[in-house]
Amino acid sequence: MAMKKIQKIVVITAYPFNQRDYDRFGIELFRSNGLTVEIWDITSCLHKNIKDQLPTEETSNFMGLQIFKEKCDIVSAISSLNKGCIIILNIGYNLNTFFVFRSISKHKINYCVLGMVPFPNPHPIQTSFKDRIVSILKKVDALRVKEIIQHLLNIILLNYYFLFGIAPASIILLGGEKSAGNISYPVNNTTIQLWTHMQDYDIYLQDKTEINAISKKNGVFLDEYLPFHPDFLCMGIGFPISPDNYYPMLCNFFKILENSMKTEIGIAAHPRSDYENLPDYYCGRSIIKGKTAHLVKESSFVLAHMSTSIDFAVLYHKPILFITSDDLQKMNAGKNITGLYINAIAMELGKIPINIDHLSGFNAENEMKINEEAYRNYKNLYIKKQGTPEKPMWEIFCTYIQQETIS
Repeated sequence: MAMKKIQKIVVITAYPFNQRDYDRFGIELFRSNGLTVEIWDITSCLHKNIKDQLPTEETSNFMGLQIFKEKCDIVSAISSLNKGCIIILNIGYNLNTFFVFRSISKHKINYCVLGMVPFPNPHPIQTSFKDRIVSILKKVDALRVKEIIQHLLNIILLNYYFLFGIAPASIILLGGEKSAGNISYPVNNTTIQLWTHMQDYDIYLQDKTEINAISKKNGVFLDEYLPFHPDFLCMGIGFPISPDNYYPMLCNFFKILENSMKTEIGIAAHPRSDYENLPDYYCGRSIIKGKTAHLVKESSFVLAHMSTSIDFAVLYHKPILFITSDDLQKMNAGKNITGLYINAIAMELGKIPINIDHLSGFNAENEMKINEEAYRNYKNLYIKKQGTPEKPMWEIFCTYIQQETIS
């Protein structure tokens, strides 16, 4: 097969492209290395029914951004590419996106997928046959018939992708050790495994200087925008919790913590949140968006559910208080398993989630302890494998594709 040097990168995303994505996907780094870059936003095609409900930003300053609304236009655009191009897919592999993978494969275009595993497995490993059956039935019971059929078809598409004209990914980017063996995309032994790290590690690399002594005890909550998160719209499920229940519950706990520890708690707003246009749900507390890493670095401790920004707490060596509730623990089946994730991440870091509906016996000072071994293991397993390059992930990628030729 002919070999050709990569000269062009196309990033395909299934969520409205914004400045955060522009930075996270190394667009300027690619261009500074002489590569042509295009960004294809296919949100409107994949999510026709909800596209007007998803938050958007001004995009006129993003050179190379193309908005696609129809499948035929995406397929046509892919057909115009050649082997000097590699596509970075920021989309999942399933029935909804099958046509993208099929078209890429048909035209023999190289493509790269992100295979990082950001969290521990939320489902406890069942050792007995009976427990496995009960676990499967519980998952099935939470899904509608249509969703069960889609799930089964997705499994077939993944395990037998080669029967449907799908070529394996040219490159899979990996992070922590748990990324090895990730089979959520079509990959085989010809797929190049390129070890990088979670994208948040790039932000940490920019400022991993020694942390100055913190004179004032302060906490930061890693907001997840749970009552309004647009991902729930993309998944086709309703918002999991009412803001009228969720935020008062949190603020009541924050107040107890602030009084008992003589501390202040600020809010690291979720990147896709829009609190400027909502009521004051956090009762006057400082809400800052776009500076999560800095807020964690300057904090004394971190409060969280299951945010990927927990990585910053691990990297900056901050105590973490995992927050759950009766309502969050009920989210344990089907497409929304927030409760299971909270439990799994906390356990991996040697902690027990705090159910703020039942605070009897809660001791804040005990929560300030860090399990050193658990933090080291978590970084190695889910953030960055030990011994991999201390460089931005897209620099690692760019160096590879410019030094190597890909078939």
